[in-house]
Amino acid sequence: MKRRRAAVGRVLGLGAMLLLGRAVGADGPAAPPDPQVVQQHVEEVQKQIAGRENEPAETVFKNIQIFNGFPAGRVLRIMQMGFVGSVGVECAHCHTPGEWEKDDKEPKQIARKMWGMMGDINKQVRAIRSDAAVNCYTCHRGSPKPLLNPPPQS
Repeated sequence: MKRRRAAVGRVLGLGAMLLLGRAVGADGPAAPPDPQVVQQHVEEVQKQIAGRENEPAETVFKNIQIFNGFPAGRVLRIMQMGFVGSVGVECAHCHTPGEWEKDDKEPKQIARKMWGMMGDINKQVRAIRSDAAVNCYTCHRGSPKPLLNPPPQS
């Protein structure tokens, strides 16, 4: 059991460092997301998908790669909670507002890889403990840069 837990820890740490090697830096915390800006973007997309919220995301949005099969309305909630809240960024960190399908920003590519890594880690974690899971907040703690070396607790 201890070996499996140690292996999961190594996968989590190694994966984060490998995928975010260039993105992890010591440039300090980013400014917190502006809730009004985020809400404006969410409302814009909600208007675009009105009446189609329960359809599969890939039939509603262009260039969906990791949320295939998810209801389109749920994708917006994932973006708000999973990325804005857990990673501490506004929509424009990964997306070009108004052209949401574009792949012109590196953080969007990194987020896709991290989502896949999170799924892989969760498969291993759930083999050890079925009620356990990791998510974006597990490492990011509301910051665009993962907290790879947390400060000691007093």
